[in-house]
Amino acid sequence: MKINNSLEHPRWYDIKCKCNHDNVETEYPISSCLHCKFQECQDSLPKKDFKSKITVYDKKGFPTGEIKTRTVKEITIIRGEKYQDIMGWFF
Repeated sequence: MKINNSLEHPRWYDIKCKCNHDNVETEYPISSCLHCKFQECQDSLPKKDFKSKITVYDKKGFPTGEIKTRTVKEITIIRGEKYQDIMGWFF
């Protein structure tokens, strides 16, 4: 899998975890912790190629009813400016 806009050390890596792991009520996602939030987004990125079903459209832009399966081998990450966190991705 090729991942575009990947960073080796984004800014959010330097934010320390604020969770108190002694109690579930003081851990993310119940408690607010930027580090854990950003880590969750990082962990949700696909690591391997995957298949996606895509609707086929005609020349006028209308769906034909046909569905093709495509193997996704490359994604691009959308990052936030302030923390360089992962806001989403597309293929």
